[in-house]
Amino acid sequence: MSAEIASTTRAGLRHFRVDPAEGASTIGPWSVALISSTIIGAFILLGAGNLDLGPIEARLGLAAGEALGPLGRNLGSWEPSLWPLRVFVGQLWVLLGGDGTSAVRWPEAIAAGLAGLVLARRLGAALGGRAGLLACLCLCGSIACMDRSSGVGVEWVAGLLTLAALDRILGVGSDRVAGLYAALAFLAGGWPPLAIIGLPIVVIGRPGRSLSAGLVVPPLLAVAGWSAWALAAAPAVAWGAAMASPVMSGPAWSLPLRVSLLGLPFGPLSLLCLSRKVRESLPTAARSLVMGWLQVAAVASLAGMVVPGLAGASILPSLAGLAVAAAAGLDAAIGRRVDGSTDRGLMAVAVVVSTLWAALAIAGGFYLAAAVSYYRPIAIGLALAGFATATTAIVAATTGRTWLAGIALLMVALGLRLTHWGVYTPEVNYRFSQGPWGRAIGHRVEPGGTVYAVHPWPADLCLAIGRPVRVLRHPRLLTFEDSSRPAYVLLAPSELVNWPVDAPRLSVVRSLQDERGQTRVLARAVPASPVEEGLGPAVGQGPPDPLARAEAEASQPDRADPELKRPD
Repeated sequence: MSAEIASTTRAGLRHFRVDPAEGASTIGPWSVALISSTIIGAFILLGAGNLDLGPIEARLGLAAGEALGPLGRNLGSWEPSLWPLRVFVGQLWVLLGGDGTSAVRWPEAIAAGLAGLVLARRLGAALGGRAGLLACLCLCGSIACMDRSSGVGVEWVAGLLTLAALDRILGVGSDRVAGLYAALAFLAGGWPPLAIIGLPIVVIGRPGRSLSAGLVVPPLLAVAGWSAWALAAAPAVAWGAAMASPVMSGPAWSLPLRVSLLGLPFGPLSLLCLSRKVRESLPTAARSLVMGWLQVAAVASLAGMVVPGLAGASILPSLAGLAVAAAAGLDAAIGRRVDGSTDRGLMAVAVVVSTLWAALAIAGGFYLAAAVSYYRPIAIGLALAGFATATTAIVAATTGRTWLAGIALLMVALGLRLTHWGVYTPEVNYRFSQGPWGRAIGHRVEPGGTVYAVHPWPADLCLAIGRPVRVLRHPRLLTFEDSSRPAYVLLAPSELVNWPVDAPRLSVVRSLQDERGQTRVLARAVPASPVEEGLGPAVGQGPPDPLARAEAEASQPDRADPELKRPD
């Protein structure tokens, strides 16, 4: 009798105890943090500041060197697409010793890494430490997080705050903390992040996840405070342009395809969650979290595709939804909590992705090794790694080892990272960047000097000069600028020839040719008195002709900046 009572008691205790799901990992929080940091360092932080800025990103780099305001400043004018919190982060980085390029690249890299940690923490709490690590890997190992350039289209600081708000709403509820994240997202990216936060809430409509006072009041206060600041410090047209500029971009009909490509190589694993058995294998809390993120990804992608101005704010939440679903499906397959159909799905994804990558790596690697000696070692390594990746995926499919299929996808991610770091970044800097030409101009401008222009030059060129750049409405206005500091003027040859007689006289310092063969002339403003010694004859003082002199100097062997020369 006593034995029966004891057995019944043990059975009852076992029935009400909360046990981990079958196959769930027991990785501790410190191990999760250490491995996640390693993933972030390898896929994001390694070489985070190497890629030169493009024209869109350079506007933020220029604003980082200006005074803080309700909007960023470019060449002395308000830039409606630059919101104050993002500019402040760049200015803070400059105060810590960075330059304009690092003020953009490094905050973006840190934001991408923190986004991976946010997903790892939430999914790890619901499904186990292994699932959290896989979520961090699926997001940080994606092409979007590796690149982070303007071509991706993600506003990383505003995207991180949007992601944090959605994560708080799905995990805890619509409270004041989520409202604070939403308010900061507005200050970093304007109203599109607020729309991306609000639309999934309205569509999902879960209890405790709806619109509440704690969620709505902080963004409203942020909008009101920023509007008052902007109307007091800038013209009203600048406020209107900032609010209306996202709408000018138009719909992005190719957004779902772009998100799918940016989510490679792990994004296709999210299809595993289409299986009912995979969803049923998840604990209740994890199932609710995964399905919530999938709904967020679907709503964000649809809104970004249809509604003008929401594309940039919707990409990171969409990628986060794919990463969470991919991590849950991969964790279920590795943990053997599902049937063989899920394993076969994982094998199919691994084989297809690995084979496509291997074909690209082998063909491209051998081509680079033969065509460009500078990339020969890394190109041969990529070709061999591509062959090893395809072999691993095929062995995994033939032997039925699901963990080996995951290793094959990890090898694809590492190959993509190596390609971006060792080939894509230096090649883009060499062929398309304005950085070397801007630095060549900046080398000939005295410290403390200001460069003026009659028309706006590309923002990335102005940033690379490394000196303050201002646009003159008319050349005669150069007379009223501060004469205590050296003043330089960057001109096209036609502008040099047609320089007004009543404007300050110029002396040609140097002329250079850019990568397209176009001449850029750097001249220095000289006093009305005799020309300064050593600068040569000024424009308007007779021969030699300034345009002929500029063309002659551009034809000299040292016309290219030494940084442009790629070793063979």
